[in-house]
Amino acid sequence: MPAYDTAFPRLLAPIQLGPKRAPNRVMRLATVANLGERGGVGDRMLAHYAAAARGGAGAIVTEALRVHASDRGRDGAVVLYERHAIPGFRRLAGTVHAEGALLIAQLHHGGRQHFSRRVPTLWAPSPIACPRSGGVPHEMTTAEIEDVIRGFVASALHAREAGLDGVEIHGAQGHLIGQFVSPFSNQRTDEWGGSFENRLRFPRRIIQAVRDRAGRDVIVGYRLGVEEFTPGGVTLEDSQRVARELAREGLIDYLSLSQGNFNTLETHLPDRHFPLMTYLDLHAAIKAAAGALPVVACTRVQTPAQAEAILAAGKADMVGLCRALIADPDWVAKARSGRGEDIRLCIACNHCWGVIVEGEPIACTVNPLAGREHELGPLVPARAPRRIVVAGGGPAGLEAARVAAERGHHVTVFEQTERLGGKVRIAEEVPHHEEMGHAIQFLIRQVERLGVTVRTGAEATADLIAAERPDAVVVATGATPLAPEVPGDDSVPVSTSAGVVLAGLMPGDNIVIMDEDAFSWAAAVIETAAQQGKKVTVVTRFFEALKELPAVSRIATLRALDQQGVALRPNTFVDRMEGGDVVLRHYYSGREERIPKVAALIWVGPQKANDELAAELRARGITDVHIVGDALAPRRLTNAIAEGHRAGRAV
Repeated sequence: MPAYDTAFPRLLAPIQLGPKRAPNRVMRLATVANLGERGGVGDRMLAHYAAAARGGAGAIVTEALRVHASDRGRDGAVVLYERHAIPGFRRLAGTVHAEGALLIAQLHHGGRQHFSRRVPTLWAPSPIACPRSGGVPHEMTTAEIEDVIRGFVASALHAREAGLDGVEIHGAQGHLIGQFVSPFSNQRTDEWGGSFENRLRFPRRIIQAVRDRAGRDVIVGYRLGVEEFTPGGVTLEDSQRVARELAREGLIDYLSLSQGNFNTLETHLPDRHFPLMTYLDLHAAIKAAAGALPVVACTRVQTPAQAEAILAAGKADMVGLCRALIADPDWVAKARSGRGEDIRLCIACNHCWGVIVEGEPIACTVNPLAGREHELGPLVPARAPRRIVVAGGGPAGLEAARVAAERGHHVTVFEQTERLGGKVRIAEEVPHHEEMGHAIQFLIRQVERLGVTVRTGAEATADLIAAERPDAVVVATGATPLAPEVPGDDSVPVSTSAGVVLAGLMPGDNIVIMDEDAFSWAAAVIETAAQQGKKVTVVTRFFEALKELPAVSRIATLRALDQQGVALRPNTFVDRMEGGDVVLRHYYSGREERIPKVAALIWVGPQKANDELAAELRARGITDVHIVGDALAPRRLTNAIAEGHRAGRAV
């Protein structure tokens, strides 16, 4: 039997995409990485895509490449409409092809959809404001429409000249092509708007022109928006009709599917509030309409088994992965070699999306190498094994232990409690946050596989560590909540232990949560209290609750809180407690609000780093000490894992 005919015979089987053959049915979907240099491919971008190719994806779609000067915007945007981009993409194609994967350029114009004023003048079919940024676009003239079509063609020809295997025309997620197709954003009365045929004219003209000029020996794919979930927007029935007509016309080689627009942003990258393989039924309906035309389903898949099940059911011909391959570029290679348990699963936190919309290089909570492949490079084996002690078995400590052991060191981990994982083990018990546990479960499996000595129920004191005679120590001892000072008569119990809420131990039905975290830990506490039937009031000094969550996740979280009756009080602080009541005060107006008969105040906020151990060790003459995670400064899970990783490289 062929090598791919193993546990995943369909997933690992080749597939024909027009004139080219992909070695398997995993497509690495496009995502902006902000790794471009002067609008083209540099070493950072090359290293990022090389990791995906080495990891075994059958086809790799580049990030959204600008096709016209009207959409260039920020400096990090990568363009393909200018000839200077060709040499860089030629290097990229050679790198990807050397690993056996196809490389497809995604051709994109954002239209009115931008998160800031990086694009001075937005272009769109109609002067209707972007639902997210509020920017009102310029209504494109026919001459401008024709010029953008020429930009798509020029970009496709440059991709071909650079040796790429094809192009994907981005018509989904409410970007410019999608804006023409949708009556939600297209209210023109000329040949480019109105009827279905007129609204489809823009993508049809692009597809026809690209095919005519690029020829039949390159792949031409189309990214189709399945459903906008917006009144007056594109519906599933509309998209089925588009799929049938594009398949009948025979000008494209595959359909890649997505959903939503900036009005329903949370549907772009469904987070933990959405089930796994969400929207699969919608994608299957498109497959049924498309007939023999290959369809790529993009439905929040985590594991090879889930991907195989989609293909086995005939709901798609390929499975598109983005976040899963950011979390672990070797996802396909591990599936092929029977190492599925070693896949570092995506936890659907959407940190990756949050940083890229801010214009920062792509990053991942669980994979510290994402976006930093060129900077960090592969792990270098230790010149000689050393004795490494890690104080603390949370995510920072376990990542440090994993990396140090991978490099060949002898590693011992001391964990004060009876189980590894730190605060993440608490969060994984919370509905909508269970997938956080994947981060720790992966690390626990890896330290076991690597033979790391783990001693739970053992506080890592200076005496205990010194007795190990370590060559280096990683201090990952976490942080301790700081108790707030709440004026008043002490008539309301105050707790800094969010775990009391998460464990369901908080008495009473009326609680006030003081949120100075504004991130996922606070979200877990608030959601849990609401799910327990508590009457919850959230007080935060920030302009909006949970403001540090990526917007795609904040939307789903705030919707859930509103549905559960949670009262949000932004720009507000707890002024005092008085006779069992809690009195709030607005930061700017000074207006007071009294919350009567409060059972408890829960504080979710700043913490104090537990860094004393490092000084004690240095006083004993142990000089190679690395402080990581919350022990260095209380922050996020992404910081903890990244610093643990760097420490594992440094020891």
